[in-house]
Amino acid sequence: MALNDAEIENLLRGDMSDIEDFNDDEDDLNEEQIIIQHIAEITEFIDLNNAEMDNLEREQCLLDGEISLTQDLLNKSDNTEEADVEKENEQLPANWVTGSWENQKYPFNSMMSAPPVEPHTPLEYFKQFFDSKIVENIVYQTNLYSVQKNGSSINTNSNEMEQFFGMHMCMSVIKMPAYRMYWAQYTKYSMISDTMSRNRFTALRTHVHFNDNTNCFPSTDIRHDKLFKIRPFIDAIQHNFKLIEPEEHLAIDEIIIPFKGRSSMKQYNKSKPHKWGIKMFALASKSGIVHDFEIYVGKGTVKSSTNLGLSGDIVIRLSEIIPKNKNFKLSFDNWFTSYNLIVSLKNHGILGVGTVRSNRLSGCQFENDKNLKKSGRGSYDTKIDTTNAIVACKWFDNKTVHLVSNYIGPEPLDQVQRWSMADKSRIPIERPAIVKEYNSFMGAIDLHDMLVEIYRTDIKCKRYYIRIIFHIIDMCIVNSWLMYKRHCKQLNIIKHDSLLIFKMNIALGLLKAGKDKINTRKSSLTPPSKNRYKRSNAPVPDVRFDGYQHWPELSDDKKRCKFCVQPYSRTKCSKCNVALCFNSSRNCFKSYHEK
Repeated sequence: MALNDAEIENLLRGDMSDIEDFNDDEDDLNEEQIIIQHIAEITEFIDLNNAEMDNLEREQCLLDGEISLTQDLLNKSDNTEEADVEKENEQLPANWVTGSWENQKYPFNSMMSAPPVEPHTPLEYFKQFFDSKIVENIVYQTNLYSVQKNGSSINTNSNEMEQFFGMHMCMSVIKMPAYRMYWAQYTKYSMISDTMSRNRFTALRTHVHFNDNTNCFPSTDIRHDKLFKIRPFIDAIQHNFKLIEPEEHLAIDEIIIPFKGRSSMKQYNKSKPHKWGIKMFALASKSGIVHDFEIYVGKGTVKSSTNLGLSGDIVIRLSEIIPKNKNFKLSFDNWFTSYNLIVSLKNHGILGVGTVRSNRLSGCQFENDKNLKKSGRGSYDTKIDTTNAIVACKWFDNKTVHLVSNYIGPEPLDQVQRWSMADKSRIPIERPAIVKEYNSFMGAIDLHDMLVEIYRTDIKCKRYYIRIIFHIIDMCIVNSWLMYKRHCKQLNIIKHDSLLIFKMNIALGLLKAGKDKINTRKSSLTPPSKNRYKRSNAPVPDVRFDGYQHWPELSDDKKRCKFCVQPYSRTKCSKCNVALCFNSSRNCFKSYHEK
């Protein structure tokens, strides 16, 4: 709205404002209402905020309660599992009393599988344990290691690697002070020298390997394995050993692999034939067949959560392959035996017996040695644990010996002959049944170890794992021969090959079966034969029937046919080196090489 001249003049003098006049009362009233309105809005906002905070706190409390409840349930579950494990391992205290033990009948509830129609060849038995996959892995790792070491591959193959191991088997039978003597001029052994040159054999022996070194963890790492270099080989042999059906009576004992070189696994035992060596624990049947083994590496040898100690854990670990509740009998010596172990085996359905150290039978008070000695040799004392039905016996022979079992006691007694220094003759003394039972099959491991020792591959080498490898190969040979004997017994075959012949047949099979013809080198030191007819030895079955590079050749001399025996022939097999008929009327060459 436009102002007139008078209003403009008054405005310039300050007598008039361009702002409209307001009533003071109305202004005061409006201010109070605005303040009250703002206070109400603020109060409402605070109430809403407090309500939301209460809801959030309530939800958080519920969530915390659920988490706490879940955690409580998890802790309760963990505690329950731990309690179950502790309950399984926890045993009621023994209550030893004097009394008579009545033996129960424990019939053997397992049957051996039927044998083959006829026994396999020695090489076929051996390859059940030392199979082609093991050889292929050794070939691959050997070529790999040669590249890592020299920058070029040694280019070996399965056939050559089998010949390499077959040559070592021959060396274990025909022994010489140094392996180079097998190629020397005056001590040459043609079966070895004609198979492979000395330099090639040395190269294979230097580079033979069983695992990739680049995958090995350092010794400070918790995952470090002292047997890493041969772990694939050990696992494969263990798997094949476990496939053998166990017999009713088994034993667990230690084996010493002779070795005097540098190794943290080396042990010293003055009471052993080989005082220095690497310790191995094994499970074997009464016949000497090894079913499983574990090499001692110190802490971590057996990964187990039992409370039985290292010795007890080893027994539980090796007895895993024994069928439960089939009444298999297991024995072990006093290094392994404890009261808790016997109870644990009983809970696992395995019958156990073993010698035991007196301090491992807590609370069991036997008659003292002095009183037993007064009663004479053959006297014994028996204690029975009424809590877990365990029987313990103390028997006096030359010295006292303690035994414990979960299935057999001291009766019935029998008599054994013992030498008497006073009478200078043998006298009969009483022997408890538990002692007889223990002695009957505790020597299974000793039997196997004795058979290995007869033709041991005594390779001189600073590398500890090479000594372990060849010892395990010797175990495979002994297991093969014992399996062959088991089948012969099942088939009622009385006459069978000796271990020497059996091992040499394996060696010949590895040297020649499926291999190229060996080009023999004539030695100028060997005088010519003066015999008119030189007898030809028959090849081993693994070479005869391998169907590889058997060719007919004309011979200068006429020899009797190896197959039909009657006629003579000038034809011979280039690989078997035997005379065979090969004409229009008779083909003995074909018949001789067919099964």
